Amino acid sequence: MLFLAVFCGFLAEYQLEHKIEKDRERQYMKSMLTDLIADTAHLNEGFPRKVERIAAIDSLFEYFSIHRDKKIIPAYVHNLMRRSSWDRSYDRNNITISQLKNAGNMRLIRKKNVADSILSYDFMWERADSYYKQTYWIYSGIINDYIKKIISDYSLLPYYKRNNSTAARLEGEAAGLAIEINTTLLLEYLNHLHKLKTTIVQDKEFYMEIEKCAEGLIDLIKKEYYLK
Repeated sequence: MLFLAVFCGFLAEYQLEHKIEKDRERQYMKSMLTDLIADTAHLNEGFPRKVERIAAIDSLFEYFSIHRDKKIIPAYVHNLMRRSSWDRSYDRNNITISQLKNAGNMRLIRKKNVADSILSYDFMWERADSYYKQTYWIYSGIINDYIKKIISDYSLLPYYKRNNSTAARLEGEAAGLAIEINTTLLLEYLNHLHKLKTTIVQDKEFYMEIEKCAEGLIDLIKKEYYLK
């Protein structure tokens, strides 16, 4: 009888622990869904900015292919140069994935297809972040340095004095300004600008793959855990 009582107590404890872990697994999946939905919204918001940046670079190629060695540029070309130097950076919602990995809670994900998909999604983000830091961000910094050397700020000093906004674009009355440039570095600038364009395209493709993976993972989690 004593053995039976101990055994039944063990079974009850096991069932309780199993239920607790199953509830935690489901809660993690709910949190994962929230993170994934936020990630896809953030990614979709940023894609048009990358497209606009590529368009600005192409417009600069077109302008300087026609106006070679031109020492004065209109304000809109200045704005294109500024626009080519930035776009949206991405920071994912990695709270749930971090909790799963760092606390050893990946073992709670009983469904192997879901666990594998989560790890694959995490790897894709790590790859994109590494590329952004090691390549994409470096070329963006180089382009900013060239812009500082090419544009003659003397012609813009009156505008700088009047401007109290945070915008780098020349707008309003400044849209009619003509800006002097240093053409000795222009060819180097355009060559680096092409390298930057290729990194933007690659960067965009990485994040588009992430978006596709996130959408697939959302559908998988909803299906496997009967979540809406």
